[in-house]
Amino acid sequence: MTAETVAAPAAAPTLRRRLLVFGGILLGMLLSTLDQSIIGAALPSVVHDLGGLEHFAWVFTGYGLTLSITTIVGGKLGDLFGHRVVYLSGVVVFVTGSMLCGLSGNMTQMIAFRVVQGIGGGALVVASFSLIGQLFEPAERAKYAGYSTSVFAVASVAGPLLGGVVTDAVGWRWAFYVNLPLGLLTLVAVAFLLPGSATRGRPKIDYPGAALLAALSVCVALLAGRAGSLDAVLSARGIGLIVAIVVIVPVWIAVERRAAEPMIPLSLFGKSTVVLSNAITMLAGFAILATVNFLPLFLQAASGASALTSGLVLIPMMFGLVATSTLVGRRIARTKKYRWFPVASMAVAALASYLLSTMDADTPWLLVVAYSVLLGIGSGLSMQVFVVAVQGCVPPAQIGTATATVTYARLVGASFGVSAFGAVFSSRLATELPKHLPGGSAQTMTNLTAAALDKLPDDVRHGFTGAYADSLGSVFFIAVPVLLVALVLSLGLRDRALGE
Repeated sequence: MTAETVAAPAAAPTLRRRLLVFGGILLGMLLSTLDQSIIGAALPSVVHDLGGLEHFAWVFTGYGLTLSITTIVGGKLGDLFGHRVVYLSGVVVFVTGSMLCGLSGNMTQMIAFRVVQGIGGGALVVASFSLIGQLFEPAERAKYAGYSTSVFAVASVAGPLLGGVVTDAVGWRWAFYVNLPLGLLTLVAVAFLLPGSATRGRPKIDYPGAALLAALSVCVALLAGRAGSLDAVLSARGIGLIVAIVVIVPVWIAVERRAAEPMIPLSLFGKSTVVLSNAITMLAGFAILATVNFLPLFLQAASGASALTSGLVLIPMMFGLVATSTLVGRRIARTKKYRWFPVASMAVAALASYLLSTMDADTPWLLVVAYSVLLGIGSGLSMQVFVVAVQGCVPPAQIGTATATVTYARLVGASFGVSAFGAVFSSRLATELPKHLPGGSAQTMTNLTAAALDKLPDDVRHGFTGAYADSLGSVFFIAVPVLLVALVLSLGLRDRALGE
């Protein structure tokens, strides 16, 4: 039995009902994306209460690993059983994981429950975009996908601020409990307003393919954590991970060729739009998302901004992203074409990355904001385009799987990008500190708050800010050639007319 014969959709809901459902979908996206940023502000308090400092990184790693794995599996299960079912299941699992995280008594429990959260979060993300693909016609998808990018922008800015406020006011456990009322609202919106799909037959689930993909994702994530250091990559464990990936990939391909319902149909990779969209998405995730992660460090260490100020300075960048993404979505809805937006996106983002690489400790904040806004515009020009592109070139029964590949590619690219940027930064900082500090001292400073910098003697403070600024300039420049490669690949995208 093929995926095309599995789901028989019920009568299409009215536009008003679809818009209400869309609002619920946005709440679900907010659940998952906000949690990734809100926990960062609460983590110091979590470690203080629960201990386990040596394992705290797994609070993020465990969530990220299961998020990426569930993205692929959830996309396929949505194609087989309906994206509404996957979405609602994701909400329930995510909210349950959130409640358990809030009740954690030690770091081991916290990590385990974050894994549960990641399972629900992955299902939420992929099912959200897949439901948008089902609710709206191909040309309209870009418009609504554009609106959804505002959720990511709001979460990335509001998350750290909200996390700090909630933690200071009522304690870190409420940083998790806040997900419960949001989860209830999105359950009501989707469960009662979106009709289910009638399922015929019993689809065969590709358990071996799912297991191999999970193993591959774990190996890729662990290798990404080592990608910033050549010594770490060439260590016994690094080489072991590379060997495991080389072995798993052909085995997975062989399994997928024989599977009745492959987790990712290999036929997808015969479509140039899918291949190019995933490749460009991975490169953009590597360059743009990693750059965004290092901008607050520049603002705090090189410019002497407080954590709150650095977060506020990034707000204009998110406004640029949201406004551009919304305009692009509306434009695609009118013209039904998208080819040149990724080209413009990579060009603008490459220019922004170059300008960011020219900053130093004396760069005015207005210029920092301007360059950041330009980066946001570059990202917004294509943020939703690749999802719309792959959804438009596959049959309805493969929308979830195709959507999942793009989301997965972005996660993998960002993981490698952050690791690579971090390694270059550490290497450059070790070189720059002796140049900038009085007497050529190579001392480091771990507390890079504005207050801590102000307590230093002027010559030492200028030395630190200058060293960090010059080091981060080299980091930002890494994104330029990566984005230029993405630009060249973007030229290969076919100008496919949506809805025709």
